[in-house]
Amino acid sequence: MMSLTIEIASVPDRDDVVAEIWQDNNMVAEMRRAIDGRFTLEIYANQGHNSWVFDLQEWLAALAEARKRLA
Repeated sequence: MMSLTIEIASVPDRDDVVAEIWQDNNMVAEMRRAIDGRFTLEIYANQGHNSWVFDLQEWLAALAEARKRLA
């Protein structure tokens, strides 16, 4: 299994910065904080239409790190 990385990005179609979650060269998810303070997670479909398999602890750690960086 490959490790997940977090990139904080300012993208033109979002009001604030987002935390992109990457596996190798594929952005698999984006976390952002809404105006009301809630966090949302958008998961992107795999281009090959195959499922991704993530280690649960690594996925949870990536989400926690993304949330921490956006706070």
